[in-house]
Amino acid sequence: MKAMSLADAKAKLSQVVTDAEYKKERTVISKHNRPAAVVIGYEEYRKLETLEDMYESRLLEESLKKGKFVSLEDAAKRLKIEL
Repeated sequence: MKAMSLADAKAKLSQVVTDAEYKKERTVISKHNRPAAVVIGYEEYRKLETLEDMYESRLLEESLKKGKFVSLEDAAKRLKIEL
């Protein structure tokens, strides 16, 4: 994994994207000397999304087995979201 400043990433964006896509290289981009973002290839992103979906499904299954779940309405109230 490589790291670079936002200014460098802007100047080299095409190469950063190419490296992510073809070399599977991750690039951490810092802003004000702090990590702010990571550039990864689209295929790697899709794999991470799939893993996240699988993890959330497993958590839901475990919650249902234990009887620990909340209704959609209760979750919306807790999160202050209108349905």
